Amino acid sequence: MLKILSGFLLFCFITHVTAQPTVTTKQDDIQLIKDFVADIADETLRPDIILSRHVLLEQTDTDEEYDYLEASIEEIRINLQPKNLNEIVYTPFKALPNRETRDIDPEGKPTDSMYFLRYHNRQMLAVYIAQGKIASFTLVSKGDKAHFVTY
Repeated sequence: MLKILSGFLLFCFITHVTAQPTVTTKQDDIQLIKDFVADIADETLRPDIILSRHVLLEQTDTDEEYDYLEASIEEIRINLQPKNLNEIVYTPFKALPNRETRDIDPEGKPTDSMYFLRYHNRQMLAVYIAQGKIASFTLVSKGDKAHFVTY
């Protein structure tokens, strides 16, 4: 699992922003992730628009960092092109078998807000949701564990 995680960027998706914090259900989170995936698959939407709609950008200060996120959106788009979006399976972190999560360090982040997307039983994206937006769609190897990188 760690080899796969370190070999690929895994991505994280979205919840709606509201004026006041609300409790969301897994179905709400999954629907928001589906909306994000649909926006990425829509080739008429520019990556900067997708980022502004869906991604929490608290630590992204430079043009280089923002360009990296735009390129990541484009990479996801390329990976989505041959896929039937209706066949993507959205799995909460806690629903995964232990053998798939033991290589992931949540670093104190709530695992209730972490989701993994699979297509034909292959993991394709990872999502961490915070403050009603995507806090990370990047899961990277750090030592012997993987962790979400926030923006």
